[in-house]
Amino acid sequence: MIHVGLWLPLLAGIALLLLPSLGRTFAIVAAAVTFVISLVLFAGYNPTGTMLGQHIAYVTQIPLLQEVGVYYALGLDGAGLLLWMAVSLTVLLGVWIADVPVRFLALALIMQTGLMGIFAANDLVLFYVFFEATLIPSLLMLWFYGGLDRLRAIYTFAIFTLVGSLPMLASVFAVRYLGGSPSFLYSDLLAHPLGGAAAGWAFLGFLIAFAVKTSLFPLHAWQPPFNRQNHPSGLADAMGTLYKVGIFAFFKWAIPLVPSGFQQWQGVVLFLAAFGAIYAAWLAFSSKDWKTLLAYGSISHMSIGLLGLFSGTSQGTVGALYVLGASMIYTGAMFLFVGLVYKRTGGLEVAPVRGLAKHAPALYVLGMFLLFAMIGLPGLSGFPGEFLALLGAYKVSPWLTFIAFLSVIAAAAYALTAYQKVFQEVPQTQTVPDLNSREWIFASVTVVALLLMGLYPKLFTVYLEPLGKALAALFGGSA
Repeated sequence: MIHVGLWLPLLAGIALLLLPSLGRTFAIVAAAVTFVISLVLFAGYNPTGTMLGQHIAYVTQIPLLQEVGVYYALGLDGAGLLLWMAVSLTVLLGVWIADVPVRFLALALIMQTGLMGIFAANDLVLFYVFFEATLIPSLLMLWFYGGLDRLRAIYTFAIFTLVGSLPMLASVFAVRYLGGSPSFLYSDLLAHPLGGAAAGWAFLGFLIAFAVKTSLFPLHAWQPPFNRQNHPSGLADAMGTLYKVGIFAFFKWAIPLVPSGFQQWQGVVLFLAAFGAIYAAWLAFSSKDWKTLLAYGSISHMSIGLLGLFSGTSQGTVGALYVLGASMIYTGAMFLFVGLVYKRTGGLEVAPVRGLAKHAPALYVLGMFLLFAMIGLPGLSGFPGEFLALLGAYKVSPWLTFIAFLSVIAAAAYALTAYQKVFQEVPQTQTVPDLNSREWIFASVTVVALLLMGLYPKLFTVYLEPLGKALAALFGGSA
């Protein structure tokens, strides 16, 4: 079933590219089936073992280039399953609600296969292929459906990606051949971690590539123009949010394969993550449009997650992975929400449109839920992950944790200030419609997901905790 869940979106996307007359309904059915498959896989997941690599289920291993040790190897651990569900739900919400051409939906489905492949790959070369190939539909969405200045955004993103991709490729070969592994399989690489003088350089290659996909300061500059130039519906931005997979890549590949390299760079990343969290929050506060605000807000929250992961503690790791999964849903849904506002007002600026709550109270409540989840209100999806990430980071560096915590306070300031301007100040004469039936379904599913992850985090963390303990055990810790 893992193969159906992985390749169905790609096949459906290709079909829509060739036969756009199949329409939105076809895309919705494909996305819905993929989401149901992710739920079935989650329900059947039964992890065992206490070490990394022993928590993987639904394993497939077929030789591709056996002479050099490359395999079509798939499998999902608790983190991969959580992110599979988050991706499949967000894509389903996007194709359901976004007002875009059918071929746009096709590109989103094709990109979904790449994203899910990143979380399921158990061969490092296969992971690299998914990691890089997912860039293609993302750039095509911007190229064909972006704003007037989209070429500059494309060039910027491509340059940042290229800067990360080449060092990463060198690190892929280094961990295999310098580490003495017989293949690129995850299990073989785990059994032969790279040490010695090359470890720091190999980790740096991974660090640059994964930092770009986390938007870690100072490799974050591609994201705000990328979001601003994407289609105003928010679907491309939601897909871009799903592509911020750096935390997972660090967790599964870079840290366990080069643990001594992690220790060499740990302090640097902790500092950059703490500084990046408060720096991005400050820039979000001064943002004039919704997309820029959400871009910097996302950078800030990802920095908190990375701070937790690089603490090397079990709690920090669980928190980081939970932040990643939760943010995929609430940030993705927030971009789609902004698309709904744009459809009603024709603009993305925060200031010109005011007082929408008077005309669209249901839209107002939906935005309130999304923003409260984004700023980490207890009871909603943003709180458990950030709390655990900061708690884990505090055990390693209280001062850096304090700096990062200031970004949580700043998040409430920038999010609620913008929200008040748009929804609660004296309304203009312009009237806007409230949610229609399709949008009510989008809102209901989104709110249920936010509440479920906020009120019952144990439903998911029970599968993340063994992974956190196993990672911490690499460095002699358990908490």
